[in-house]
This record gives sequence, structure tokens and C-alpha cells, in this order.
Amino acid sequence: MGQVTFWSPQKGQSGNTTNMIATAALIGMEYVTRTLISHTHWADFSLESPFLKGKGTYIDGEYSDVGIDALERLVRSNHLAPNMVRNYTDPILRDRLEILRGTTKPTEEMFHSMGDAIVPIFDAAKVFYNLSIIDLVSGTSDNITNSLLQSSDAIVISLNQNLTSLETFFKSEQYAGIREKKHLIVIGQYDRHSKYSVNNIKRMFKTDAPVFTVPHSTALMDAMNDKTVVQFFLRNKNISGNHDNHYFLTEVRKLAKGIFDAMELDTKIYSEQGA
Repeated sequence: MGQVTFWSPQKGQSGNTTNMIATAALIGMEYVTRTLISHTHWADFSLESPFLKGKGTYIDGEYSDVGIDALERLVRSNHLAPNMVRNYTDPILRDRLEILRGTTKPTEEMFHSMGDAIVPIFDAAKVFYNLSIIDLVSGTSDNITNSLLQSSDAIVISLNQNLTSLETFFKSEQYAGIREKKHLIVIGQYDRHSKYSVNNIKRMFKTDAPVFTVPHSTALMDAMNDKTVVQFFLRNKNISGNHDNHYFLTEVRKLAKGIFDAMELDTKIYSEQGA
């Protein structure tokens, strides 16, 4: 039904993958909808690792029977149908959240050579899933990233609170090329005690895009390392306002709702609580 990409112009500075992991886990927990998550990184299993405890995240990409590599073979043979995508995913939350593993091609060149198959794979996923969320390579202009930015229904741009980085991005041709598309901005690893708050950033750069935050959370980082992200969110779902994790969950909920609003999906229909 819709495709959202998480992307950052700042490689390794904005917590782009962490932002997506937190958002996807919360959507899977609180929204009754079929959601797929995936990524376009080579030799990087940062997205798979926190979710696939007890499962190997690396499989020989030449003959993998799961993930993007397996679906590429179906694209090449003209056999890919939307309802087949699910057969090559790993379930995270049954009937609500599934992960399509990234490539395990032995070389980056081999991965980029399959660039023309990536968009058809995610186009098929859009037909079957209510929401497809993709973590793109940050700080790059490779053909796969550009193609998926163009085919996305909404883009979540991950930034940080570094003033120089913010100034560079908002004045860049890169942003000028994206701003005509539907997009949201999220400040990752956010520190609410910084003078560069969301309100100050919005005022300084006069952006019309909605701006959200994913605050820094030591508890989430520990859960990612322990491969217990889903359990972290389930455990903290109903925590009280004075709990350390309450502010973090509140901000991620705002971002999740912002994505549904951008996709023009009625949260009252998909919300587990009907509101």
C-alpha cells in the first residue's frame, strides 16, 4: 500500500537504522497492519541482528533462499508476484511485522549490479503489505538509494543536533531535490536538554516539514545488543509517566503516527486500541 524510506545525509551520525528499528518495533506492537522492514546495505546486518535472536543473520547470498537475494532471482525469471514476498521473510510479530533480509552478495559490486531488481522487489511488497519501511544507505548517491528515494511515498530524513551538519543539509542541493517529495524529519539520538531543541531547529531553518525526535536511549541500545528489541517495547508499552523510558516511547509514538499521517493511513483504523 505504501513505502517509507529512512535515509540520512550524514553517515553514522544520526542513528538512522536505530530510528527505523524503534519506529518499526512500535508500529508492529501498536498497529494492526502488515508491515515489512528491510534495508539496502551491503555487508551490514545492523537491522537484522536486533530482531533475529537465535537465527544466523548471514547466509550465502549466491544461493540464499530468503531475503532480497532470493527475490532477485524471481525478478530475473519474471516469476515474482506480490503475495510471494512474504515467503522469503522472517516473522518478527506474527501477521504484523516481518523482515526481509538484506543482501549477502560476496562483493559490493555484485550487489550494485542487482540495482535494477531492487525497485521491482519493493514495488511488489507495496502491493501485499500495508506498509513497507526501508533503511537506505546514508550519505550516498548510489543508484539503489536514488531509485528508492524516487519510488517512495514518504521519506524520513534522519538528522542530528550538530548545527554545522544541519546548516549544510538544509542549504544543500540534495535537500532541494527531496523537499518536493512528501517527507518528515527526525532528530536521532536526541538530547532534550540541548539548546538546539526541535522548536529551535524548526525556527532556525524555517522548515515546513514535520519534525520528530528519537531520543537517545541506553535501554534501547542494550536491547539491540541483546537482540531483545521486541521484548523491550512490549515490556515498556504501558509504563507510567515517571519511568525513564516513558519520554522515549512517547516521542517514538509521535513519529509512528507522523508516518501514518504522511501515508494518509487512518490511525483509528489500524491502531490496536482503535484511537
